[in-house]
Amino acid sequence: MKHELLKEAADATADPDRALNNLSSFIADNPSKEDDLEAHIRKVALLFASSQFLANYCVSNADVLFDVLRDLDMPRDKESLSSALKELSGGNDAAVSHSNTLDSYMAVLREFKMRETLRIALRDLLKKADLVDVMYELSALADVAIGNSLKFVRNSMRETYGAPASDAFSVIALGKLGGEELNFSSDVDLIFVYGTEEGETSGVLTAHGLKVNRLSSHEYYCKMGEALTRFLSLNTSNGFAYRVDLRLRPEGQRGDIALALRGYEMYYESWGRAWERAMLIRARPAAGDAELGRDFMDMIRPFVYRKYLDYGAIDEISSLKTRIDSTFKKGDIKRGHGGIREVEFFAQALQLLYGGREPILRERSTLKVLHRLLQKALIGQEDFFVLSDNYRFLRTLEHRLQQLNNLQTHTLPSGEAELEALGRKMGFRDAKDFVSDLGGRRAKVREIYDSLFSGRKEESVLSGTFFDEETSDAELREYLSATGLKDIGKAVRNIRSIQDSIFTFQTLRGRRLLGSILPLFIDSALKSASPDMALNYLQSFANLLSANESYLEIFSRERRLIDMLTYVFSQSEYLSKMLLGRPQYLDMIGWKERTGKPLKVLKEEIGHVISEGRPVQDAVRIVKQSEEIRLGMLFLQRKTGVNEVVKGLSKTAEAILSTCAEHLSEGARDLAVIGLGKLGGREITFGSDLDIIFVTKDEPDEATTRMAEKLLRMLISYTKEGVAYRIDTRLRPEGKKGVLVSSLESFRKYYAKAAAFWEFQALLKARPVAGSIRTALAFMSLASETLISRGREISASDILQMRERILRELSKEARGYDIKLGPGGIEDIEFTAQYLQLAHCGAIEKLLVQGTVKALDRLRRAGIVQPDEAEWMKDAYLFYRTLESFLRLRGESVIKREEEGLKYVSEFMGFEHCGAFVDTFEKKRELVRNFRDRYFRAS
Repeated sequence: MKHELLKEAADATADPDRALNNLSSFIADNPSKEDDLEAHIRKVALLFASSQFLANYCVSNADVLFDVLRDLDMPRDKESLSSALKELSGGNDAAVSHSNTLDSYMAVLREFKMRETLRIALRDLLKKADLVDVMYELSALADVAIGNSLKFVRNSMRETYGAPASDAFSVIALGKLGGEELNFSSDVDLIFVYGTEEGETSGVLTAHGLKVNRLSSHEYYCKMGEALTRFLSLNTSNGFAYRVDLRLRPEGQRGDIALALRGYEMYYESWGRAWERAMLIRARPAAGDAELGRDFMDMIRPFVYRKYLDYGAIDEISSLKTRIDSTFKKGDIKRGHGGIREVEFFAQALQLLYGGREPILRERSTLKVLHRLLQKALIGQEDFFVLSDNYRFLRTLEHRLQQLNNLQTHTLPSGEAELEALGRKMGFRDAKDFVSDLGGRRAKVREIYDSLFSGRKEESVLSGTFFDEETSDAELREYLSATGLKDIGKAVRNIRSIQDSIFTFQTLRGRRLLGSILPLFIDSALKSASPDMALNYLQSFANLLSANESYLEIFSRERRLIDMLTYVFSQSEYLSKMLLGRPQYLDMIGWKERTGKPLKVLKEEIGHVISEGRPVQDAVRIVKQSEEIRLGMLFLQRKTGVNEVVKGLSKTAEAILSTCAEHLSEGARDLAVIGLGKLGGREITFGSDLDIIFVTKDEPDEATTRMAEKLLRMLISYTKEGVAYRIDTRLRPEGKKGVLVSSLESFRKYYAKAAAFWEFQALLKARPVAGSIRTALAFMSLASETLISRGREISASDILQMRERILRELSKEARGYDIKLGPGGIEDIEFTAQYLQLAHCGAIEKLLVQGTVKALDRLRRAGIVQPDEAEWMKDAYLFYRTLESFLRLRGESVIKREEEGLKYVSEFMGFEHCGAFVDTFEKKRELVRNFRDRYFRAS
């Protein structure tokens, strides 16, 4: 065939390049069909320009193409379609024939569907069928495919399990198939109903005459539903027949595949929601037992259509649609503003409102419903024309999108060439005219939709669509791809699990509350700085919410708390695990109490928990965790600074140590607990160890040592409330080798003769935290005397060498920025301040303070450190401690150098971008290194 003829035919189509490429491929593969092609060249060119997947099929099945082209004028009903399927099977009813294997009948069914889809597409493109005819023929094709597949599956099931005595099974179509308005690439929404749960299958006889494989009726019909779904949707070498979606069944993916008629009745009576009423408007028996199908329709009628005017249904539908709106891209003609779904929602809302009193409105087809609403004067002539005309336009556009590649898409193409071709397929001169006209149509639909739901608008929620049961996993992945998620597959699983948690509630009110709150949580999680982490914890949290209605009340009243909690889930592994472990801490989420609590108040809180009958070891853990959560949430929200946090956590530790010591003090009244390290300096942060030593006035006896051991066990042992603290007692004389409890005299001798220089550094932070006040004061006097007399003996080189060894052996700088042990980090500031304290405290006793910030202030006042240097070091120290606390809450120890790690800290610290944070961080490190080097060299 001449190239000019092919090109002329292609140029007459909306997509000349595609048409010409496909025509050329057809001729190359089917040279003997040139005459047939020439006779139908314009029709074939139109098909090849419109549908790539059908063009591919025709290239491989040229005879089928020309057979179909000779038989396009008359539509096929279900009877003629069944005959065509039987003919393709060799004139036999292949669905019940013993000669057909699973694979062979799957192949027959898929070939049948392709042939008929080709025929319907040509009737559509050649305008031999209007939109309503096309949708009906596609739906009839699906009905015949499902019905014959069910016969095959049912026959196979009987051969394996026998059948129940009362064998009734019906397939109910929902959605587009139920309304007989199927698309070219629609899923089929199905639910399966059977007659009664009573009884079991007859089983089958073995060669030895034994009955085997008996199943309860429920098991049998669930297996039948699974087998039918698999038969239709399995992707074989011949493709799949239909994607089957069963998520509209009671309890969604959690629910049983099939239910008895009575099971559906009980569910809808007890749990049915407005969206399920709207969904069932289009329910229709599509295959299986016709009488059972009619019984199902009779059963749902009073649930769907109420005798009273149900304005609450409009509120729920409006809420669902409003939540969906912001998720979908502007080019989504199904779910976007003024799209297909808005026309359907408009019609369904009025059906739910008036269908109970007006039986004429009980119609499945959207176009027929609109006409009947006009007949009953529930909408005006102009609204009817706008909605019905634009519904036809949008559904035709949907067909053109799906005809191209057999994909379930509703989104306009982003490429200019593809959009241009689509516009011409819809009858426009170019893409500009097409997009302009489409925008005007959608604006009119939206205006009418808003007129019905005026006064019921809600804030748009990105994740509302995830609770729309019609949203497939593939669509969900597509929408999530526009978020900051790293693992979209896991996010889909988390969201489905969150969605399913609604059905665990035992009250309808609880389900409704949960159904309104969880989309807000998902929305907040997806907008958070770390959506993957937030969704992981939200998935677990949803199970807690579904177990306690009182938690739902908190979030229903205080919607701002949703953002607060998801922020914690996105930022803090430490707090998230704590909240999930003890959900009663949720009561504290909205706490507006001041940051600081006096020691007395903290001890009273511990006492209050004990008075409720809790053991001391549980009470201290509960109060410790509650304070960490309270202060952690205030810190993450930047409502309090690191100074207040470390003081609050240090005071909490002191209250706990004091309470435990008082509880165990009988027989050991002169024992004192001395805090060192961060505890002594009032500088502990989230998850800090406690450095402590035990001191007695006189030589410790057995009772005193036992008390110290009990105190340690009380704090470090695992209980159902977790561990209170990790305790480090290695700063006692002789470290691990030394006795646990030492007398004042033993400490005096040790510091005078055996202590290493770093132990004097540690002594600078010593502070009484529990036990005997008299013993503690005596120890503090001893500590001052020791430091004043021996502090100047500590050399700069000793401290510097130890610092360099720590940097070399312990620093995690290779894994990221180590703000504590790395160069120019926290320890450089602390070691320098401690060295200057030791060197000068003999002359200036006021330098003996525990905290690093206070030490820098005293060094400045004494003229040992320049005022600007002291301010720079205090600023750097608080900057580092803020970072350290933030990292602890995230469950991390260093700042990762890659962009993702830097992003979190940069945002929390208030920087516009990662580069600004790194620049500031490096400058502070340089200042700290210069500070350290200057004062150590000066020595």
